Amino acid sequence: MKLYCTVQFYCDTVLPMIKKSENPKFTASDVRKVGGVSYRQLNGWDSKGALPSQRVRSSGWRTFDPRQLFVILVCAELRMKFGVPIKRLAWLQKFMLQDGANHYSAALEMMRRGLAVVIFSDLNEQFEMNLDSVIGNSIRLGYCRYDEPQSYVLLLVNPIINKMLAAQMEAPRLEISYKSYYELRDAEATTRVRDTAELAVLEAMRHPNTSQLTVVPMSDKEVLLEINVKGQKQESVQKDRPPAIYSCIEETAVSSRKVVRRVAREEVRITPVAVSN
Repeated sequence: MKLYCTVQFYCDTVLPMIKKSENPKFTASDVRKVGGVSYRQLNGWDSKGALPSQRVRSSGWRTFDPRQLFVILVCAELRMKFGVPIKRLAWLQKFMLQDGANHYSAALEMMRRGLAVVIFSDLNEQFEMNLDSVIGNSIRLGYCRYDEPQSYVLLLVNPIINKMLAAQMEAPRLEISYKSYYELRDAEATTRVRDTAELAVLEAMRHPNTSQLTVVPMSDKEVLLEINVKGQKQESVQKDRPPAIYSCIEETAVSSRKVVRRVAREEVRITPVAVSN
């Protein structure tokens, strides 16, 4: 099982703080009003283990805290939009209500920064709740890399959180901010190489035989690299690194001298290749 609740924020846009009640509780009536779930449906879910509940006594009214209500509303949305079986919803609520997990608070904090939060899950073994951009990267990097048939749900939780806030009447609606995404994009761009020259500099810096590196921009199309290479025994030099910059370093590693290389500024292209198992 996977549980992702750790969040890193890159932007500095923070929306107004939300006033928190001491210990807010919600009744079955609140669930019906906020989530459109009837009393009959609640009783049916409860009998099949798909409903977290707290009772003062066996005959008392069912009550829920914000963490539990959030899970109920997520299940209701999945049931209404995708017709998810009760058995799958039971797995989801047990997973999201594990000890130490609070997806409501995690989603609320992300939304306070003007970001879209989504749940991505197969409702059986895999679950992730994070920023939409993070989920997109996970999919791009092979999150769904299975040969056998698989199905997933993708659910935006911002409307659900806003319904809960409206029910508590404690905070304004939390809107998704374009500014936050612009800041997020700019922050991520600073961590990526922009051309082959920057890539060559990074590779030279990481190479174990580099003792000193000087970078001289020659023009907007070319840079000059001056690399001081430490002298090492031939057998200790790595031979499994394909980039051209490494071949220059490795050839001169024994003589411990300076390598001067001109590197063109060209677009970095990543080409998928077939890999044998």
